[in-house]
Amino acid sequence: MRILRLSYQRDRNRVSALCLGALLFWWKRIEMLEKKIDWLTLNQDWFDRELSIQIRNGLGPASRTGMAYRWGVSAESGIASNDLAMALSSRACSWPLTDSLHGDDLIIAIHQWLIKIPDRLPMSRVDAALTVMLAAALPTLHQEVGEVEFVSLCNRLVSIHADVMQHSDVSDPVYLLLGAELGWMLHLLTGGDLVGNSRESSFRLAAEQAFCNWCENESDAVPRAIQGGKGARLVLASLIRLQKLGLVRGLGAVQQSLWSDIGKQISQWVIGLSGQRGSTGFSVADSSMVKDDIESDGLLDQAVNFDKECFANARDAVVGKAPKQPPLAWEVSLPETMMHDPKAKLAVMMAGWNVRSGRMHVDYHDSSVAVQLYNGKHLMLSGSIDVDLHLNGQQVHSTTAWEEVCEYSDDDVHYLEVEQDWAENLVLQRQFLLMREDRCVLFADAVLPKAVGQEVGEIRYRCRVPLSEKTAISEDDKIREAVLTTAKRKSLCIPLESPEWRMGTTSCELSFSGDHHLILESKGSHRLYTPLWFDFARRRLARKRTWRQLTVADQLRLVKRSEAVGYRIQAGSEQWMIYRSLVAGDRTRTVLGKHLIADFYCARFDSGDGSYEELITVDDHEN
Repeated sequence: MRILRLSYQRDRNRVSALCLGALLFWWKRIEMLEKKIDWLTLNQDWFDRELSIQIRNGLGPASRTGMAYRWGVSAESGIASNDLAMALSSRACSWPLTDSLHGDDLIIAIHQWLIKIPDRLPMSRVDAALTVMLAAALPTLHQEVGEVEFVSLCNRLVSIHADVMQHSDVSDPVYLLLGAELGWMLHLLTGGDLVGNSRESSFRLAAEQAFCNWCENESDAVPRAIQGGKGARLVLASLIRLQKLGLVRGLGAVQQSLWSDIGKQISQWVIGLSGQRGSTGFSVADSSMVKDDIESDGLLDQAVNFDKECFANARDAVVGKAPKQPPLAWEVSLPETMMHDPKAKLAVMMAGWNVRSGRMHVDYHDSSVAVQLYNGKHLMLSGSIDVDLHLNGQQVHSTTAWEEVCEYSDDDVHYLEVEQDWAENLVLQRQFLLMREDRCVLFADAVLPKAVGQEVGEIRYRCRVPLSEKTAISEDDKIREAVLTTAKRKSLCIPLESPEWRMGTTSCELSFSGDHHLILESKGSHRLYTPLWFDFARRRLARKRTWRQLTVADQLRLVKRSEAVGYRIQAGSEQWMIYRSLVAGDRTRTVLGKHLIADFYCARFDSGDGSYEELITVDDHEN
């Protein structure tokens, strides 16, 4: 074993280090099981080494009240930190005990939580974070509990760590929390120190192996860390603690560089998903619940450290601290305003980094697409978009996950298109278009036959678009438009497929449900397109406005609405034109005097000289 140890220290490359680490880990595990860990003797060792003080000093100002161990927990769980989290995190940082849980009450709370945790994986991210808190709290906790309870808790932590190392997927965020961070805490508890130069132990080798495995699977680990949006903070918190408490500092330059690169990626997502006062995308936790993340030396401050030049201004912008008239240098330093990860199936689309500019979050990793749309800094739409489809009177259902079709971003627009297969050979394609300067958003669904040239019969479509709790609706008695009011900020919602005036029949209708949803219903033959247009510019709300369905022609033939559609929207002197082809092929069509060979086209239109200022063109055969 001595030869193996010397070899391990000399060569930390990707293959040999991990293989030797695994061999040493399991050899030490067998030795440990035979001899058992003398946890009661280690009590005195912790006291002599002042281990709890070392942990607090290692975390620095972030250890205040134990907040470093609570980072991201409320964002993921959607609730404020409970008494158990407060008790464990404060003890983990040797902070003066001001919580209500002590002695028997604390032990009861710990056992009630442990009973709910499965003996084997999988484990939730929040439970994994609490497990790390418990391990870090042991040097202080052992003074409050009996010997039998204390030894039982220690052995349970060892069992959890061994199970993770043996059975967990290495790209899973729980593997990072329980394999690397819990393993490192067990290393510290069994004689290690925070500077990474202590004697090797099975726990140290296992922690380093888990950390390297997770980082080297970056292409899968990062998407899984940010998937769903709200859990990204927990993963970033673990990466930061591992560096502050010595694991990362004890590795080679390659591993440290990889840690820095991954931390920078996740930090940008954490900042980009943050809203005013520190709330985060797709989490129901409000700003009061995530105060540990946004306080001085909190998680957002730590995220900035991965790239201060780029992230400092971005952090200030998303929490509402951007200057009213920012200098050019301030604007240039900001990251790109669109982020999209096809593996995580998550996108952030911003008019600008300033939270007052408005933004849209899209999460399509689940069977239903979740969306958050902001009117300035106020959340207007929030939740899952649900669709009911009927084909020839029979209900059909989705058969596959959502997949990206097209992504585009420039100074004018951000665009994302995704699609999902449905039964009876149907495809549902969904478009999200954010026009940055114009302060408009287009949300549209297209229901198409999967096979080219196929005719499928009558389609009935019903879509439920979720409003936020603070969004109120007012309708016009004469015009089919709706005004959405969110915290005194108004926006306009227009169903472009419906006629402007409320007279006569229509195949498309916009209504509102009692459970706070926009309901968009439409019907058609063979193919269907149902767009919603949102206008957020306050200066245009008082202007006269109108919209029209346009005639589309193909070599002097009027095109059916099951083949291609066009729309014109006007507010005062500002006008836009939208075109969407529903049939594949390179057909040249004419709409509003414009000849097009495109799948989708959107432009500003000047009625004075008939010119077009193209915003985006999507050509299906090129994509």
